[in-house]
Amino acid sequence: MKTRLYVIYILCLIVLAACEKEVEFQAPDVEAASDVTLNGIAVEGEPLTIYLNKAYSIGNTPLLNIGYQFAFSKNDALIDYQTAAYYKKTAILDAEVQAVVNNQQTYTLTLAADSMGYVCDYHPQVGDHIEIKAGNIRVETTVPPRPQIEILSHEVLEENPYKYIEGMSYENDTIMRITCRIPTSNINQYYRLRVRGERKYSYTWGAYYPMQDIYFSEDELFVDDRLSFGFGGWPAYFSNVFDKNKIEGTDHTFTINSPKSGYVFNDGARELANKEIMEQQLLEPDIPPRVMVELQALSPELYHYLKSVELFRITKSDAFSEPVQIYSNVQNGWGILGALSYDRHFVEYGE
Repeated sequence: MKTRLYVIYILCLIVLAACEKEVEFQAPDVEAASDVTLNGIAVEGEPLTIYLNKAYSIGNTPLLNIGYQFAFSKNDALIDYQTAAYYKKTAILDAEVQAVVNNQQTYTLTLAADSMGYVCDYHPQVGDHIEIKAGNIRVETTVPPRPQIEILSHEVLEENPYKYIEGMSYENDTIMRITCRIPTSNINQYYRLRVRGERKYSYTWGAYYPMQDIYFSEDELFVDDRLSFGFGGWPAYFSNVFDKNKIEGTDHTFTINSPKSGYVFNDGARELANKEIMEQQLLEPDIPPRVMVELQALSPELYHYLKSVELFRITKSDAFSEPVQIYSNVQNGWGILGALSYDRHFVEYGE
């Protein structure tokens, strides 16, 4: 019996010794990349705009209080609902930027008057191959074919079951339920569905645009099993970015629920006046309550970038976990250049 145990013990040692292998750890060569981040999306029919920022190592990034908003607004005093503080603090304002289109035409991008990006008079078109050059940085993308989405029906639901879930605590009292169809004639690989409740008010002092980007659906089109936590109003396992494998084979019909956009008092609007004063100064609304439904066709790199961001923003910091890497297609630098085309529709509440 003891002899048998000794034999087994020796065999185990031999197996363990045979499996042992020393692997030299190689850290990413971050020094090989420049300290520049380039970001831009070539949108069909809209002026090409490229943003350049300084890149920082972990722990050296300028600290700014920037939060995610699913319900937001803008007015005549604000550029957009997203703060420009980080961009202004890190922007590179003296770069030489060029765009080469289809290996034929070259455009020089110049710094915009508001110093928010580099622009030119070129408007991307479907099928255009675009290469951006900025110093030793190179990045390229191709504008995908325009997608198609159909609005089959819509109805207003007086009850809003989403009022107090996923952080949506503002007082919206109705839901726009919209039934849509994506035809199989779409030939693109990657998509994003934007659904935005919006309206616009004119006041004696200017204009105010409350908006709301979150929507809900039980359709498998929007399921992503990796997103185990909700974020910023979006429920867990929900993604508005998907690929054609979920709509392949037949026309895909689905229903979405979009909460109505109302008065949203964020930090920018709260300073203007209280609600009673705003109502006294209200003129006729420029845009009645409505929902924008926009199906975007994404270039492959933009799809992978958005998916990586969705996963990154719900990942908790853990010294023992593998970090989520944000997708980048920039050579000799960081960031993303993607492209998209879209099919956009508006559905009004009828008030």
